[in-house]
Amino acid sequence: MHGMKAAWTGCGGTDMEILKKRARERIKINTRTAGRRAHGFIFMNETVIAIDRLRILDTIVSAEIRAGELVAVLGPNRSGKTTFAEILRGAIRDIEGAVRRAIDLRDIAYSAYSADGGLFHYADFYYQQRYNTFDAADVDTVRQYLRYDAADDYRRDLFAAVLPPSLLETKLIELSSGETRKALLLKNLFREAGVYILDNPFSGLDEASSALFLAVLRRITRRYRKTVILLLADPPAGVAFDRIIRLNGPEERKAEADVPPVEPPAFLVTPPVDFEVFFDIEKEVLAIGKRILVRDLSWRIRRGEKWLLTGANGSGKSTLLSLLNADNPVAYRCDFRLFDRKRGTGESIWDIKARIGFISSDMQLYFKGSSSVQDIILSGLSDTMVLNRRITDTETARYQTLVGTLELTDLQNAPFGRLSSGEKKTVMIARALVKNPPVLILDEPFQDLDAGRFRFLHSFLAQCADENRTVIQTAHHDAERLPGVNRTARIENETLTFPAG
Repeated sequence: MHGMKAAWTGCGGTDMEILKKRARERIKINTRTAGRRAHGFIFMNETVIAIDRLRILDTIVSAEIRAGELVAVLGPNRSGKTTFAEILRGAIRDIEGAVRRAIDLRDIAYSAYSADGGLFHYADFYYQQRYNTFDAADVDTVRQYLRYDAADDYRRDLFAAVLPPSLLETKLIELSSGETRKALLLKNLFREAGVYILDNPFSGLDEASSALFLAVLRRITRRYRKTVILLLADPPAGVAFDRIIRLNGPEERKAEADVPPVEPPAFLVTPPVDFEVFFDIEKEVLAIGKRILVRDLSWRIRRGEKWLLTGANGSGKSTLLSLLNADNPVAYRCDFRLFDRKRGTGESIWDIKARIGFISSDMQLYFKGSSSVQDIILSGLSDTMVLNRRITDTETARYQTLVGTLELTDLQNAPFGRLSSGEKKTVMIARALVKNPPVLILDEPFQDLDAGRFRFLHSFLAQCADENRTVIQTAHHDAERLPGVNRTARIENETLTFPAG
């Protein structure tokens, strides 16, 4: 088994023969005394990755990462966390400094939620297909995708701690955003490896799910002696990591009190609207596939109202928003109205989408990583994944003004897949706003942002949410709520309620 082969690999100015000899001696001793087999891999209480004066942008890193440690790599957006991960797993070899591994490169597993093409090719599908089960017949179930084996104690215990068994036969594309995130993490953790690197692992998870996953990761390190490295903008509260590596980011923004309100471009004043009620549904059932999410669903959203939609992962928030954004074909079976008109009475989905700006972390997975920032933002003008028409001079001018305001000018020709998580989120916000819609649907608009970018974009969207614009926002943390969002809807126990505040 390749995992049993231990050799120091890397580059740097240390006597490699001495290191190899010491490593062989330690392995012989520990195999007799402290070695432990866990999920097909032998682990020793030794250094698995040694880092000596490695330069990551403006940070010099020296550290020894040992078997069975829970490690946090902390840094703001654009601090080099992903680059650091690529170096650790050998994808980048031209480095300044040294990285040596007492583990085969094939035994280092890497997962990034925003770049998981190696785990599931979202770009092979279209976004609405997650709700069109008829069109998703060839998509694997969760069981097939994970290659789940109930006879494997490690996989069975890990799955049971993260997802309910009822989801095993659910198609992967039908999962909620939070459930999808958990499935992607499980896919990585199911790999036979000694070191797991997880990039933004808590993106899209509510507080309860994040705490659960931290407990699972701690169990993996303690019981199975695996090493887990988390790449994070901010550390979760109350977590005692075995090792913390900090990366410096670009010059920090001014303190929040010193940041003036971000003035949106003049063209982002809400245009005149010709509707009184944006969304109106009464006593309907919300489901995806065979799963019932909300029973007796009733909700009315009037022009200019601003709502926060909350609920645990898997409760149905994203599916409910798919009705509002005309993505879900259940519209033709339910009695509800959009923009004062009963859904399915002749208007096309493009007529509806033309008046809605939509932000979703799920949606950004469906764009090809090779697409340029400019192409993705401009695709918002046609509400497709690729712009399918010529743009006017006015639209071009508005686009240039918007990317300048959002500090994206220098990234216009950059491939989307090369951006940091915070830059990707900024691009998706620009895409939603480029046509200046009267309705904004903001599904977790502040995921994966460091503190500085969060303040910047939170202030910007707050200014865009003027009194005439209708806003529906989802968030897992109350601090993310936009200032003008003063109504709350919550999905809990298959019921939509309206708590005060």
